Amino acid sequence: MRNLAIYFHNQGYNCSRCIIMAAAEKFEFPLPQEVSDCCCGVNNGFGVGTICSALVGSVMVFGILFSEEKTKLMRLELFIQFQEKYGGLNCCMVSACREDCDEVIGDIAELTEKLILKYKT
Repeated sequence: MRNLAIYFHNQGYNCSRCIIMAAAEKFEFPLPQEVSDCCCGVNNGFGVGTICSALVGSVMVFGILFSEEKTKLMRLELFIQFQEKYGGLNCCMVSACREDCDEVIGDIAELTEKLILKYKT
């Protein structure tokens, strides 16, 4: 998923859409246009630099693929792992010292894929 998400980002898609598109391609689930379009409202930390929209995209993917109970567990695990690496969850804090977010998007895509594979059974 890492390479797919970075590819989509380099094609001009926003962070959350990159994650959702990469997951849909990797795990072969249909991605209705309406779901993809939902991502336009959460980019750039909901437009005010709050929670990273790539993380939001991941949680949306979990919700598509898993029950609410599993999604909540996966979300918590994702947030803990991400916060351990980056020191927070907010877009403006995470992206402040980076020229672009390819590394962040790639890391989130990788964590998302690992969690999907872990909880798939």
